[in-house]
Amino acid sequence: MAEENKTPEVPTIEELQAEIARIKGENEKLKNAQSNASSDAAKYKKLLQERMTEQERAAAQAKEVLENLKAENERLKKEQTIASHTAGYLSLGFGDALAKKAAEATFASDFSALTTAFKEFITEHDKALAADALRKTPRPGTGGSEVEITKEQFAKMGYLERKKLAEEHPDLYEKLK
Repeated sequence: MAEENKTPEVPTIEELQAEIARIKGENEKLKNAQSNASSDAAKYKKLLQERMTEQERAAAQAKEVLENLKAENERLKKEQTIASHTAGYLSLGFGDALAKKAAEATFASDFSALTTAFKEFITEHDKALAADALRKTPRPGTGGSEVEITKEQFAKMGYLERKKLAEEHPDLYEKLK
């Protein structure tokens, strides 16, 4: 039994244009219905306001004020918590922007953002330590004198400092290693 290859029937341009016109017509009807529903809702809301008693209006206003106060209270709590966390991160040595970023991540329980902030802090901290160590490392004199580094200083050196020492003073590096 031989199977025949049948190609699916492709609609003509006229058929597609007719379908587009039909969909546009339906879309216009839906837009009109939505517009009518919105205007009806506004009309009924206005009617409700007119029929409310003074006591009901006062209760509605009080409810609105209460909701606004609750929202403001939540906003202030958030700001206070973030400020507290920011102060904690600042005390650890974070920069201002990074401390705020970490505090917001902590408040939002966003572990990924907090991890990223800590990675940035560690990178900045390591760079600062390396720069400080380089500043404190004795410089060789112009007379060709040997660099004096103790085992304690060598132990405190970072990778970049040790690499530089190995390149500039391989004998001393081997001795301290």
